[in-house]
Amino acid sequence: PAAAPTPETQPLNRRAILLAVCVGAFMATLDTSIVNIALPQIARDFDVSLVQISWVMLIYLLMNVSLLLTSGRLGDLLAPGKLFLLGLVIFTGASALCGLSPGLAWMVAARALQGIGGSLMLGVAPKLIALAYGEGGRGRALGLFSTAFATGISVGAPLGGIITTYLGWPFIFFINLPICAGAFWVGGRVLSPIKAQKTWSWQSFDLREAVLLAGTLGMLLLGLTRIQKSGWSAETLGALGLAAFLGLALHFRERRRPDPLLHRELWGRWPFVAGSLAVVLTFAPVMGAFFLLPFFLVQVYHYTPGQTEILLA
Repeated sequence: PAAAPTPETQPLNRRAILLAVCVGAFMATLDTSIVNIALPQIARDFDVSLVQISWVMLIYLLMNVSLLLTSGRLGDLLAPGKLFLLGLVIFTGASALCGLSPGLAWMVAARALQGIGGSLMLGVAPKLIALAYGEGGRGRALGLFSTAFATGISVGAPLGGIITTYLGWPFIFFINLPICAGAFWVGGRVLSPIKAQKTWSWQSFDLREAVLLAGTLGMLLLGLTRIQKSGWSAETLGALGLAAFLGLALHFRERRRPDPLLHRELWGRWPFVAGSLAVVLTFAPVMGAFFLLPFFLVQVYHYTPGQTEILLA
């Protein structure tokens, strides 16, 4: 492709691109787990309830997931390297805002911005690997990317416990700054020249699709969190009903588009449906337990953050 590195610089560019996207994946997934260990202390400092503090984690996951498909589509229509770097900058700036948060509202807003940056990085990273590596080396490169992805989740608990114990919870966000700066320094010059693979057109990118998808997931999460606080109240049913309405609107809009975000043919294949269902059923209890365990171990057993991080690891 026109965006591929030249033969003279290909080995160096490949390594730099892979290193940059692996660091981006590591940081984006690290912040799904490193925050959990500090949530009891953050909730105590902000004087908020368990349901309220859960939005520190939920808003990050919501923004990340709901914009992931949109980020991938933008990676086709815009320069993917610059888009990745933009995500890295947004993620870094939002991390600083998280560490400086004076209250819950500020924290949730900064975490939403952080999720947007993480989504840009994760949505574009596989495309950058595919552009840099041919079929012969692409599998190994994607395997290393997946390893960085999984390592971020695994390292988060022990690293968060150590930082919270000795430095305080703001530094679980400040640690992102030097790491992200290093990734920008490594990948800036090699990622910026990569050109877009398609010509931009509003027919290829539908903003309404992205908004409907984000709204559907957001209302679904809001409705589920309201069940714990107020049961099957009018607010809960309203949020879940709005999620169903937006999801239906997204379905009908996708049917009319030649290039939808959610490809219809995938949902007609049982292996894909079964695999997706298995992933949901696997991660739902894992993430639920991972969120609740720090509160249980700290508030019930009175373990220190250092002891809690060892148990979670």
